[in-house]
Amino acid sequence: MPFYFFFAILGLLIGALLTWFLLADHPFESIETPGGPVDPVEASLLSKELAEDGITLDEATIAHVLNLHGAYVDGKIREAQATAEAARAEADRTQPVAPTAGS
Repeated sequence: MPFYFFFAILGLLIGALLTWFLLADHPFESIETPGGPVDPVEASLLSKELAEDGITLDEATIAHVLNLHGAYVDGKIREAQATAEAARAEADRTQPVAPTAGS
């Protein structure tokens, strides 16, 4: 009788661990990131909703903004930004030093 309590605790821990392993990879979680492909229906719907609010944007602009947002979510904009910053720093480093007015 004294070990029933500990076996119950052990059973709860094993059950919780098993449940966590099964639910950690549940099918509701999408492999596609929020920055996935943009379909024309989504851009059309957003264009109509914005038009109802008095903001007129064409579907191509909305699709471009959604693609930019997807790149931001996936981290691609930060990579491009870091690459551009490194290129600018390299260009600054390799430019000759201009003489000052006093010398």
